[in-house]
Amino acid sequence: MTIKTMKNNSSNPIAKSRKRVFCINQNNSSLFTYKDHAYHVFKAKQKNLNKNMVSTIIYDYEIMLSHYKRVFVTRIELHPNAYSADNKIIKQFLAQLTTFLSDEYQSKVIYHCAREQETSEREHYHLELMLSAHKVNYSDRILSLVKAMWKMHTTGTVAYVDNPFCIVYRGNKASLKHAIYRSSYLAKEHTKELNGKTKGFLSNKLPPAKNFNPTNDLMLVDPDITFEKNKRKQVFEIAQDTGGEPIAKTSKPSNYAWFNTLPHSQQLKECIASRTTSLNHLTASSSAIQNRQTYRYKDALVNELSEE
Repeated sequence: MTIKTMKNNSSNPIAKSRKRVFCINQNNSSLFTYKDHAYHVFKAKQKNLNKNMVSTIIYDYEIMLSHYKRVFVTRIELHPNAYSADNKIIKQFLAQLTTFLSDEYQSKVIYHCAREQETSEREHYHLELMLSAHKVNYSDRILSLVKAMWKMHTTGTVAYVDNPFCIVYRGNKASLKHAIYRSSYLAKEHTKELNGKTKGFLSNKLPPAKNFNPTNDLMLVDPDITFEKNKRKQVFEIAQDTGGEPIAKTSKPSNYAWFNTLPHSQQLKECIASRTTSLNHLTASSSAIQNRQTYRYKDALVNELSEE
């Protein structure tokens, strides 16, 4: 996965980071099974992804979503000023950074950090941070803090990535699609060969909320949330068909999305299609069945719209 970075000599590199259209497809992704669903993950051109790392990443999304309905995720690259044979320096930095961000934003913090080295004489690190989106919903300040702390800690530099952050929502698989895909890049085995016995992937542990149930994946995929979102779409379509007051539609990409997202209807189809158990009884319905369902709820949905 090629990530285009912004040069550090820019006066405001974060503000100039621009959105690029990106489409997850069969050539650049594969499906990874986690509990009851499958998720698109990065397809490495060389070697594979480390499955344990991918599972850890997705599990951490669950943990954060058990604490917060909205979770902010951001990325940055760290470049030290000299080679290190172990992870002592980066571990010290991550411990200090986690404590600082937790106090600064009054939020729990999870980090994922991948150590990579290929042709360079020094290693570099891909750092991903997860915090409450109720406390932070944009990346400029937090990445500036990371840059300043990294410079003080190591006199090293940073590189900003395009579209450096996103927000994911509890139970909404569509919001997780691109986030998990991009996070899975940190689990690739290629470029970690020169690490030797030094760990190529670092993360901190955070206990889940008390109401978290590890036997299901409702933090990631909640049928009730999917139903509600689909119902709103039906309300809109019926309002258009019946001449009701139109609800504003927008094709403008979300400000927080890492990539431009597909329409909700297409997201819903992909969500169902990627499920690991059969959902043919939902997807194979004929147009006649769909019409019966539409007319059954039409009056109720129109009434709901008029009440709003």
